Amino acid sequence: MRGRGHTGAPQRGSMTSLILIMLSFMACFYIGGRLWQDAETRLLLVGLIEKNEGKGQAVSVDETLKLIDCKDQKKRVSALEMELAAAKSQGFSTRRLRAENQTRAAGRLHVVMGINTGFGQHARRDSIRNTWMPKGTALKKLEDDKGVVIRFVVGRSANRGDSLDRLIDDENNRTHDFLILDDHVEEPEEIPRKAKKFFATAVETWDADFFLKVDDDVYVNIDKLGEMLAQHWDKPRIYIGCMKSGEVFSDSKQRWYEPEWWKFGDQKGYMRHAEARMYGVSRALAQYISINNPVLHVYRHEDVMVGSWMLGLDVEHVDERRLCCSSGQAGLYHIVFAVRLLSRCNMCQVLFVLPRNTAFLVGYLGVC
Repeated sequence: MRGRGHTGAPQRGSMTSLILIMLSFMACFYIGGRLWQDAETRLLLVGLIEKNEGKGQAVSVDETLKLIDCKDQKKRVSALEMELAAAKSQGFSTRRLRAENQTRAAGRLHVVMGINTGFGQHARRDSIRNTWMPKGTALKKLEDDKGVVIRFVVGRSANRGDSLDRLIDDENNRTHDFLILDDHVEEPEEIPRKAKKFFATAVETWDADFFLKVDDDVYVNIDKLGEMLAQHWDKPRIYIGCMKSGEVFSDSKQRWYEPEWWKFGDQKGYMRHAEARMYGVSRALAQYISINNPVLHVYRHEDVMVGSWMLGLDVEHVDERRLCCSSGQAGLYHIVFAVRLLSRCNMCQVLFVLPRNTAFLVGYLGVC
């Protein structure tokens, strides 16, 4: 028994020595790390002392702390600059208003305008091309110089590939000014779905600040429109148009009958929404429509449908009276200058011209 006790003592001694050695190594590492940090701090202090040498200035503790803190701030700024560069590469950037001329910045377009048209509306399209919409190389120049894209928006025939589709394709091959929605059937009752499809397709095709839907009986002054939208380019979620509301018709014999009238409450009144002839949304809202396209509800009337989507969002409604297709809004510098319903073609003239030019524009409308 004594022999066993004597052999255990050296083992305990060697274990104690091993632990002491490990603790010594850990202490060395700790002290070395602290000395390295202190050496770095001393270098900073020496630099500051040399800078102030001969000026009779002493380095205070506060100045020392500020110097060390400044170094940390520089590291944070460098990290933030890297994050900002990465964000810009993904399309996130601040927008600055250019008041002198609304030229395109950093590849971003300003406006994409989709003119709602259909089969058999060739005369209206030519009337627009002969008045306010450039043709050929001028249309491309408008995109390059002012960041404005204009396209006629049309779907496909229910009988895919028939003469109606071929006529549109032939016209587009000559003019190159169409946005053809291949997976949309061009029917009058499908106009609301067409509007939803336009916004979703346009925002996936072009990177722009605003996306506007325009009827093919509306005439636009692009420069005046650009000046108006320039007031809102720095706002993230804009829904702009001639805002209105009105009665919800529950009688199926009425022209503006709403099959889902009961959803609008006992008072049977629509929410505020933009008139369908011309309205627009900012890029973020167009992206929202694109992402949620499958679940956004479609009402019978296009303008009510888009207005209903905006209700549950943090959106600024811009009631732009110059976009109202009403003679009561006529004025010398109004965007909507005058309205006439011509008996031959029933066009709403959104004239951006002075009175002396009115007859000139109306003369163009004679083609319809």
